[in-house]
Amino acid sequence: DATVFLLGMKLKPYETIAKLIKKACQGIGTKELLLCATIIRYQICLDKVMEAYEELYGQKLREAVKKEVGGDFERLLVELCDAAA
Repeated sequence: DATVFLLGMKLKPYETIAKLIKKACQGIGTKELLLCATIIRYQICLDKVMEAYEELYGQKLREAVKKEVGGDFERLLVELCDAAA
């Protein structure tokens, strides 16, 4: 997994980060730490990640975050997404 991730970051970084966010949201329950850490870590390029996410999955990242988490945590992550847009 780590080797594939590093290779992806070299070849298509924005798509790779978008896939990491999708991975955090897949299955039963959200991997909140992975979701939060990824959005915060890649804040500097989140605008391009949001474009890649929408291209790959046909859904806005902001809307995906809203469906996955709630409350104050939702507001925080949505604000981070809005700040990047």
